[in-house]
Amino acid sequence: MDEYRIEDHPDLRDGGWARDAVRRAERGARLRRVRSWRPRPRVLGGLAIVVAAVLLAWAVFATRSDEPAAFDPDEPFAGTTATAWADGAEGVVPPVAEPVGGFGAEQVADAYARVRQAVVTARLDRRVVAEHDLEPLFALFAPDLRDSLRTLFDGRNDGEAALVATRADRGARLSGAEPKVRGEMVAEAGPAGELVVRTDYTIAYAFDTDRPEAVRGPLDAVAVARFRVRYAVRSGSPGVEGLWADDSAGTLHSIACSAAKRGYLAPALAEPDLPPGLDFDVAVPSSPTDGCPD
Repeated sequence: MDEYRIEDHPDLRDGGWARDAVRRAERGARLRRVRSWRPRPRVLGGLAIVVAAVLLAWAVFATRSDEPAAFDPDEPFAGTTATAWADGAEGVVPPVAEPVGGFGAEQVADAYARVRQAVVTARLDRRVVAEHDLEPLFALFAPDLRDSLRTLFDGRNDGEAALVATRADRGARLSGAEPKVRGEMVAEAGPAGELVVRTDYTIAYAFDTDRPEAVRGPLDAVAVARFRVRYAVRSGSPGVEGLWADDSAGTLHSIACSAAKRGYLAPALAEPDLPPGLDFDVAVPSSPTDGCPD
């Protein structure tokens, strides 16, 4: 499927339109809006969230048959192809470091190690995902980015914040089973002496339920998130030097729509009246194809 870059829409190039959109949202309009969040001007670069309006084909995730696989709370991924994926952080494996552009193999290896820790912390660390403690994640980034990240997570930008870190909805309980992970990262030389690492990871999260007999199949209890993030290791002043996160795009699958609209993750079992397997584009307006009602 071709990627439609929502940031190229002419409306989003109009500053007046953007201001009106924010005002409408703050008045409580139900339409989830697209916004580009950027750090305060003193920060170089920063975190520009660019959302690709792409609905993934998730047929590779769940078994497709007339009779869905039975749900086993002791083996929550059984009946899905995620059962063969790696467990937790074991699925975040950098490639062998090789020289890239003007960067040596040691520099690339260091960048991979930093980015791996960022991915693991943002998507798998239970302090972040379950307890919503963001400080372990913030500490991994350059000082000039940290204040902007704290602003992003101040409760007014939860849709955008979901592109930076995964947080389970307060009403949802993560299973004790390690999430299942697959994906990759690759290094490249970026502009102005940046060493860039692009990541693309899909993670399946299992959730507990007090009524396993009511679960229709694994897609009710397993929510899936795919995030593609561009990281950069920058040099410069003490505030700028370090790890940055730039463009991000994300899609959720088999989720509770109400939680997703607020920027949090919960499984489909939280909304039993909706069919399992819904797709949801993070931080973009709902479309007729994602299955989530407005």
